Amino acid sequence: MLLVISMEEGGDNLTGSTASLTQAMVLLSEGSGFETDAVTLTIIPLLLTVLLIWLVETVVVRLKALSIHAGAAGLVAWLIINESFRRSIGGGLVDPQWLILLKAALIFALGYGLAAVTHSDFLKSVNAKARELLSVQALRSLTLGGIISAIIATLYLVAGLITVIIWIVLNNAVVVSIFNMSGMETGSRILTTIAMLIWLPNVMIWAISWLFGAGFAIGELANFTLWVGQSSSLPAVPVFGILPEPVTSGLWRTVAMCTPFAIALLVGLLTLFLPQGFRYRPMKVRDARMRVPVVLDLVYPAVSFCISAVFVSLGFTLLFALSNGSLGKHRLSHVGVDVMVSTRTVGHPTALGLAAAWLIALIGTALVFSIFWIVGKTKSSNVAVPTASSANAKLDSDVSQPQKSKEEQG
Repeated sequence: MLLVISMEEGGDNLTGSTASLTQAMVLLSEGSGFETDAVTLTIIPLLLTVLLIWLVETVVVRLKALSIHAGAAGLVAWLIINESFRRSIGGGLVDPQWLILLKAALIFALGYGLAAVTHSDFLKSVNAKARELLSVQALRSLTLGGIISAIIATLYLVAGLITVIIWIVLNNAVVVSIFNMSGMETGSRILTTIAMLIWLPNVMIWAISWLFGAGFAIGELANFTLWVGQSSSLPAVPVFGILPEPVTSGLWRTVAMCTPFAIALLVGLLTLFLPQGFRYRPMKVRDARMRVPVVLDLVYPAVSFCISAVFVSLGFTLLFALSNGSLGKHRLSHVGVDVMVSTRTVGHPTALGLAAAWLIALIGTALVFSIFWIVGKTKSSNVAVPTASSANAKLDSDVSQPQKSKEEQG
């Protein structure tokens, strides 16, 4: 990228900065920002962070280094590499040495832990221990709670990705105009656009906050929500060109804000009634012997839904916090979302959607029970009326029989 920019734009040869820029981006992907005379950058490129964790996991699996000694040796080697990066860059790093190494150790621990969980008997041993302590239904509820939260979070991220794609399509002309204003040639445009993809997960997370009603801000210079899309004196960065305009249609704003509720409701209903989920069947309440077990069967989905709502809220709190950062020290000191507000816009509709799914199952069970109870009472009444009529007819026959006998004697 630096070579192409140097060739097309002229000026000093930028390739001499390749090593230092690469090292700075590695440290930035671990959460350690840097600053220069022109910019302060602490927005973590989450795509690079994921790739670093995957790199550690892949190396550990290839070397089959899943022992404690191998893990300790790998951690030391990883810290030495990061310390060499820090020393090569010299000044300009925002964090002190101990914090940089602590963040690097956390990345290594995540990669190593992923390898240990997915390529060892760790999950089997945990599952066996859980089976000893918990019942089958309780263990199933916990497992489905985790699966539900993962599915909902994935669907939210897909919604964020679709939103970003729509922004790109609608605001493509604005990005092109920024490229033209900057005087960038075709090769520089292509490579810088590819480079910006490392921040795609950050923009997706901001898009989720925007789509669900909270919005995000580019420091004090711009604020973007479904109702507002104002900016003033933003830097001429091409990626800023895709940021959205306000939604003018009240209907589409309502649809966007109802998206998390609808997703949680749909996932909750499918989990309740599909065979892969809880296989809940309200029609079983017709049998008097099954009524108590059917009602108790609703307790386990309630536990799973509570676990899912908590996991989704905690997970997106972490994602919102990681996606934020800064591009400067003053008016651009905070770029991203308001973590608490965005968490509420995700967590509350998710909990309400799962609760609505559970209530639908409960109401359906109550309706089935009521209908069959009424039908049973009606049948009992219909049987009782003919019985009473037969008894009255027999009594009338017994009363008239003696009178007939006296007449015959006379």
